[in-house]
Amino acid sequence: MYLLDTNIWLERLLEQQQSEVVRQLLEQIAPEQLCISDFALHSIALALTRRQRQEAWLRFVQDILSVSGNPNPLVGWVESAAV
Repeated sequence: MYLLDTNIWLERLLEQQQSEVVRQLLEQIAPEQLCISDFALHSIALALTRRQRQEAWLRFVQDILSVSGNPNPLVGWVESAAV
């Protein structure tokens, strides 16, 4: 199990300096092995909505609540939301 801190998620979501490193990390971890705290979820919501990224926030929530046939749905979302 991996509990990723808010700053890890936001690094990728906001296309910060280590965004690519986070993408590589997410590709290596199975979705069922990822955890997020309620505090991190709340902090990400605040960070994205304050930056007028409500659509990205909604997609993030949808992806973390569902695991599909995609090898790691969080990686795909983080890549598309960062655009």
